[in-house]
Amino acid sequence: MIAKITTRSDFSGIVNYANNIKEKSARIISNNGVLLIDNSTIADSFQAQLRIPDINGKLHHLSKPVKHVSIAFSPEDAQRFPDNEGGDHFMAQLAEEWMKEMGIDPENTQYVIVRHFDKQHPHCHLVFNRIANDGSVISDSNERRRNEATCRKIKQRHKLTFGNSNSQKIHSDRLRRYDAMKLKIRRLSLDALSGSKDWNTFATLLSEEGVILSFSLSEGSGEIRGLSFALNDFRISGSKLGLHGQFTYGKLCNQFGRMKSYQHFKQSFSLQHFPEIVLEKKTIFIPVIRYIRILKDNLLAGSSDIGGSQSVNREYEVGQPSCSWSRIDDRIEEETISYKFKM
Repeated sequence: MIAKITTRSDFSGIVNYANNIKEKSARIISNNGVLLIDNSTIADSFQAQLRIPDINGKLHHLSKPVKHVSIAFSPEDAQRFPDNEGGDHFMAQLAEEWMKEMGIDPENTQYVIVRHFDKQHPHCHLVFNRIANDGSVISDSNERRRNEATCRKIKQRHKLTFGNSNSQKIHSDRLRRYDAMKLKIRRLSLDALSGSKDWNTFATLLSEEGVILSFSLSEGSGEIRGLSFALNDFRISGSKLGLHGQFTYGKLCNQFGRMKSYQHFKQSFSLQHFPEIVLEKKTIFIPVIRYIRILKDNLLAGSSDIGGSQSVNREYEVGQPSCSWSRIDDRIEEETISYKFKM
């Protein structure tokens, strides 16, 4: 089960898409507070509710009052949603459970749930009004993270198939090297994380798979400020490993506890896994076109300017905001040295 949330300003367009009987074989399986004569009356019902004040008499003016949630289920669960009244009822039940878990009261919310049959996997579309029946505003604060937790709860509760966009079904041999290595380290890290209760176990399980865990320390205070994962000659920081920051130092501290300093770090590991100080190369990517421009400026400036008080290559640190570089092949590397602790 995957739920994708979008916010819109107009009800007519999304209602016409959700309840597109001709192209999507759409069928309304649940609703509340809307007039179901046709798509225009459904949209008008939503629109009329925007003018309802709350209990304090305040009229809320939202620029984007429309919420559209596309709820898709795994093809492996297709037998749970047959094309009959029972299948429609179960799908509507799950959509309403999603609303409740997200803090949305279906009884106090104007919504329509429409099932589509244009794809192999079962799916439906939920459209609801952010202005509740009592005139209050339905909050969408931090909805992305709440949505992930909600889908996970519903899948566990009803024993639905767990799917992941980066699951074993991805053909890693078709990916570029960066994406393939990132995916491999992510899988190994997930496996290690599932069997770990502390930093020591996590680092040990990773090392058994060839993944080296490194901690980055602040030069002055010795405080740990981040971590990275390395496999063979490939290294990636925890913040870039994906899964919404699950492998950042801060997130892992929530599970394993925070290590405030080098001494704390030293005391947290058994002797056989104690980290050594190593010199690690830190890579800075410079756009090739920008680097050529720097060289050209240096040549025009002359040798007398190169030894001046200002660094001639200083501009590349800021980069060029007007340019976007979509391919990693369009970059070259400069190496600097920084101290890090390596497991």
